[in-house]
Amino acid sequence: MKPKDELRTEITVNGQDQQTAQNQTQSKPLHDSRFTHHASRFTHHGSRLKVLHVITRMIIGGAEWNTLYTCQLLNRSLYEPLLATGPETGPEGSLIEATEASGIPVFIVPDLIREIDLKRDLKALVQLIRLYRQLEVDIVHTHTSKAGILGRLAGRLAKVPVVIHTVHGFAFTAPLPKWQRQLYITLEKMAGRWCDALIFISKPLMAEAGKLGIGDPKTYAYIPSGIDTKAFQNGNNNGNRELKRQILGLTDHVPVIGTVSRLVRDKGLELILEAAAQLKAKGLKFHMVWVGDGPMRAELERLAQKLGVADRLSITGMCTDVPSWISCFDIFVLPTMWEGMGRVFLEAQAAGVPVIGTKVGGVPDVVRDGETGILIQPNDVKTLAETMELLITNAELRQRMGIAAAQFASNEQFQVEFMVRKIEEVYEQAWQRRAKVRR
Repeated sequence: MKPKDELRTEITVNGQDQQTAQNQTQSKPLHDSRFTHHASRFTHHGSRLKVLHVITRMIIGGAEWNTLYTCQLLNRSLYEPLLATGPETGPEGSLIEATEASGIPVFIVPDLIREIDLKRDLKALVQLIRLYRQLEVDIVHTHTSKAGILGRLAGRLAKVPVVIHTVHGFAFTAPLPKWQRQLYITLEKMAGRWCDALIFISKPLMAEAGKLGIGDPKTYAYIPSGIDTKAFQNGNNNGNRELKRQILGLTDHVPVIGTVSRLVRDKGLELILEAAAQLKAKGLKFHMVWVGDGPMRAELERLAQKLGVADRLSITGMCTDVPSWISCFDIFVLPTMWEGMGRVFLEAQAAGVPVIGTKVGGVPDVVRDGETGILIQPNDVKTLAETMELLITNAELRQRMGIAAAQFASNEQFQVEFMVRKIEEVYEQAWQRRAKVRR
């Protein structure tokens, strides 16, 4: 393992160095990757435990923020956080730079990619095994489906003392052919035997795993994905609401219907446009603001033109001031088809914004239907339009729900610091269980 001047860390496979693909964002000088420290096995005495987080892509998304926060907030007197990720990013943006800026070493695994590719997947497995051994990691903590399968298997083959996996969602929940769904379930069952604990960000995910026999329920832990509540509570500092509305050319009397999302198909964004067309036809005043980017952007912009609502839509693209943008929202809408948890609903509620979401995945865990927002069935444009109209035309209801939303999101279990402390408890329990096996 050696540092590079322009590219992130190389991983040596079969005696040859494989150079990482350039990230879409500008690379920065590297840390020295030649680690010599190694924590003593099954003891905290005199040394920290190396925790390597493994994730397929470090794009801007819920699982990735969860991973970054965990790395940043781990107790540094006990743990030394590291991150391994694949070379791919995308239009959603990258959190690699934010990770490095936090002083966390980042290792690019050249063949760890999102799509299934048996040849590259085998290479990625070898690369991960080699990386684990070179770094002499004590705990491997995997995230997302592909990294979860390969990362856990590599952990067992490399004899890493403790392997943990966070379930942010299951690949088999997507619409798939029967054979493919069964394949993913089988792989998750196998991978469940390769780790010491499974962390679930929502109760429905945990229930699904139990029903299908994935992992040992005795090692299950329910830990919601935490948010930085203060950032969203303070989003309107320095008059951000008024500033953003000026940028949009809006008066204070025009309700803003906002969302923060990757622009991908399963978020139901096309439904918002269809509902907006119905509301515009009724003569309602409103403006839509979408914070984010993704592969469907051009398609969604064309649909907005076709439906005659392009003049009611602003897409910011990727930006770093998400709390400031949310501060200008009057209503948050995301009719998603599936969410492992839906942390973005919590972020909007923390800012005091009532939300409209769907009764899927973990969303009902993070939205109090009828109190902090309104939940509808997925893929229901008629009800979505009616619900949006209700909140657009009822400022008193928006205010009441917004106050309740802010109070709900301030619950300790949703705070990022609480999340990391609970994750540390999982590490410690798994470590102690492994220690007993070794005795």
